[in-house]
Amino acid sequence: MDVFSDLLSRARAQGAVFSLLERTRPWGLEFSGQRALTVHIMLTGSAWIEQGDDDPVELLARDVVLATAGRPYTIVSEPGAATVPIALARAEAAQQPSPAASATILCGAYVLSGSVGTSLLQSLPRFALIRAASQLPTHRAAIDLLAAEAESESDGQQAMLDRLLDVNLVSSLRTWWQAAENAPGWYRALDQPPIRAALEELHAHPDRRWTLPVLAQRAGLSRSGFAARFTRVVGVPPARYLADLRMSRAEDALIRTDQTLAVIAAQVGYGNEYAFATAFRRHAGMLPGRWRAARRNDPGPVPTGGEREHDSPAP
Repeated sequence: MDVFSDLLSRARAQGAVFSLLERTRPWGLEFSGQRALTVHIMLTGSAWIEQGDDDPVELLARDVVLATAGRPYTIVSEPGAATVPIALARAEAAQQPSPAASATILCGAYVLSGSVGTSLLQSLPRFALIRAASQLPTHRAAIDLLAAEAESESDGQQAMLDRLLDVNLVSSLRTWWQAAENAPGWYRALDQPPIRAALEELHAHPDRRWTLPVLAQRAGLSRSGFAARFTRVVGVPPARYLADLRMSRAEDALIRTDQTLAVIAAQVGYGNEYAFATAFRRHAGMLPGRWRAARRNDPGPVPTGGEREHDSPAP
């Protein structure tokens, strides 16, 4: 199983808010910084990201920025330019397009659920900048399609934008992690065939009764050699990785389905729902039934995918 695809699909990245804005210099946009993950793509022109007293970061045409939650920040045509909240800028743009635009910026928000999403976000800095020069041809093509679709009024636009933003996220993470020193351990392990083979087995069959000797055999290594190498590369021992994987699958099923605890327990490798409930409580601090109810009653500050931009708070 493709580990990268498995984790990203279970993170459920979906575009929740879209803004395609043409700006005339001088201009500035304010962002609350409260969303879990926001993307900004400079389609044309250039700009600067400002956050408090930190040094501003320049954005050039076709650059992509992934912004994780944190302090409020601004994107401006030049440092110190006056700013307006993104919601106000979006409303004004809908009423009257900007003439003679000097820059075009696309902004979108992602929804990432469960511990997989949390792990992904923890691997990113406050601002992950993917320069146009480092983007693969497929990524640049996806940006072109994203810009064209955001400007259209075609049927199915929301679904198309969701999928194109997914492509942008996967492409951005691939490029960022290839160059980052703090890429997730599982991602680094994909370049090591023995450990990758073990990871692929775990992700394909988390319900199996895996033992260290069996995993070592799959990797073609001795038991001690496999355990040491897996822990060094991935960052946690095999048993811990498997336990976390099972809990992330369980969270996904609890959030996205109405399956019983017994069914979920079997899917993630527990003999009965009582053993599963004990393990889940150790992982999440509450029993799975209560956790499911809490997540459904209080999904958190990030809106679900499919919410239209005019119904949403500013990213």
